[in-house]
Amino acid sequence: MPPALLGLLWAAVFAVPLTMLTQVRHRRGPWGGTAWLLAFNFALLFIVDSLAFYAGRPMMTFPGLMPLILVNLAIMLVTVTFGTRYRRRLVRNGGSIAAAFALLVFLVVWIAGHNSGHDAYRAAHLVSVSSAPGAQMPASSTDHMVTVSPDIATTKASQTMSTGIAGQRDYSTYLQLGTATLQYTGGRMWYVFPLKFDGSGNKARLHAVMPGYIMVSAEDPNAAPVEHYDNQYSMIVGEGGGQGSEPARWAYSHGYSRYLLDDPTLELNDQGLPFYTVTLMAPRLGWTFDAPVGVLVINAHTGQITRYALNAVPDWVDRVYSQQAAETIANWYGKYSQAGFGGAGSSNANRFQVSGTPVMVYTGASHPVWRMLLTSYNSDNSVSKVIEMNAATGAMRLYAPQRAMGTEAPVSAAFDNASGTGASLVKSSHYRAVDLTLHVIYGHLTWMATYEPEGSNASFTGVGFVDAYQATADNVVFGSSKSAALSNYLNQLSAEGTSNGTAPEQGGRYQTVTGTIAAVGWDITGGQKYWYVSLKGKRGSLYVGTVSSVGPALVLAQKGDTVTIRVLNVGQRESTQTMQSFTDSRVPLSVPGS
Repeated sequence: MPPALLGLLWAAVFAVPLTMLTQVRHRRGPWGGTAWLLAFNFALLFIVDSLAFYAGRPMMTFPGLMPLILVNLAIMLVTVTFGTRYRRRLVRNGGSIAAAFALLVFLVVWIAGHNSGHDAYRAAHLVSVSSAPGAQMPASSTDHMVTVSPDIATTKASQTMSTGIAGQRDYSTYLQLGTATLQYTGGRMWYVFPLKFDGSGNKARLHAVMPGYIMVSAEDPNAAPVEHYDNQYSMIVGEGGGQGSEPARWAYSHGYSRYLLDDPTLELNDQGLPFYTVTLMAPRLGWTFDAPVGVLVINAHTGQITRYALNAVPDWVDRVYSQQAAETIANWYGKYSQAGFGGAGSSNANRFQVSGTPVMVYTGASHPVWRMLLTSYNSDNSVSKVIEMNAATGAMRLYAPQRAMGTEAPVSAAFDNASGTGASLVKSSHYRAVDLTLHVIYGHLTWMATYEPEGSNASFTGVGFVDAYQATADNVVFGSSKSAALSNYLNQLSAEGTSNGTAPEQGGRYQTVTGTIAAVGWDITGGQKYWYVSLKGKRGSLYVGTVSSVGPALVLAQKGDTVTIRVLNVGQRESTQTMQSFTDSRVPLSVPGS
């Protein structure tokens, strides 16, 4: 809505009751002598409110509108003061008049904003939403799973500050670790810690230049941290800089003061150079919420700012939609989207909300995804939907659990009391599970957690897995390394299948399926391309894989080809199974590693 029109509406909202109140103080008839006063008040408020909407940052949330409301109330008090003939009554009644008018304004703004401007139903469709084929999430790449928790990474980075190059330069006396960013760079997953100044005096000591950053592997708890300092790695824009050098303040003072600046995040480009990304937020589809309208990429070394449209962000930029934005949009969708769940109307029936907080998951693709659980508005502990939002594009995909599935709280309790394969010492050794993430492993929807010892010293003790549909303590497996935990998990799945009367078929861990392709297709999730293959005579079965895992023959596969697919034999029939290898008689290409 144009600033002038907003100013016109607000002038009308305030000027008319303001004039009537002032006229009451004159003790005249309800309309006598009010024309000039109404015109004066209307003109004055129109000018003030229009300038506020034109020159100020976006104020179309109730907290953002409060300063303008207070300004209008101040104008009201001044006008009443100089317009009344009865100063004693003003002193006696002015407070009650102001309070009553403030209440009136609050009710008008709240009712209008909540019921009309919010437009939450349209907000629920702000991003692209689709349902996944077979209602199954794509298989996770076990090579790129996060097994190092943020606490462990912080401990390792802190140790580097005193023992690495940073220790030799005595950085810890005048620099601190900044906020870590989990990101995919150089084909691996890392926590990246920028160094920041410890006070203005130390900033002057380094001539307002931060030396660089520390990288801690998120995949390998035994890997040594990597330090990058000086030259192109040094930064004039960063955390703790003060005096306008923080990323959001830097953008604000360089031409972007009319936007709300969200989620400043340190990201490395393909060459490892440091940049800060800042999402530009502005009111969308009405009054009371903000949504991304663009992205700023700030060269932390030079301070140069480049603005990108949402559909033109560089491929190495991982995060446009912050954790808070992802949760807000998912909640809008779960509550209001008729297309998603049929939850329109005032009733809470068929409405859903995010359980817990969104978790950022990388599966070896070029972009991360926010994974969220949706549960109903009732006080239950079951999952209704799983949402996966691409953090770079905002596109959401919906997955429906095939069976009963618990939310984070009961799953966390199961991990803490683990007694499955390899987990006999978890409880007695006082290990605690942290950082629950949801994956598809061995064709099973799977919870994963990292284990740390109880206490203040964060260190890696192992990894745990449990089938999301069988998330009880006696099914949680443990391994002192990721590979050991994966091996134990496969054995646990086989045992679960046997106990359920579905013993694995002969042939060990793998099962080979040969048939004719009935249909083949692909989609991109989180920047990774997944191929889906169905075979004739195998109704209800879908095989999923990537070129990096099963070879290039997958790209050239066509309907009617005779293919051989190897899948893990875990003793349970899943509608979607992850391919371990794929060969096509028409395209005799070798598979990876052969």
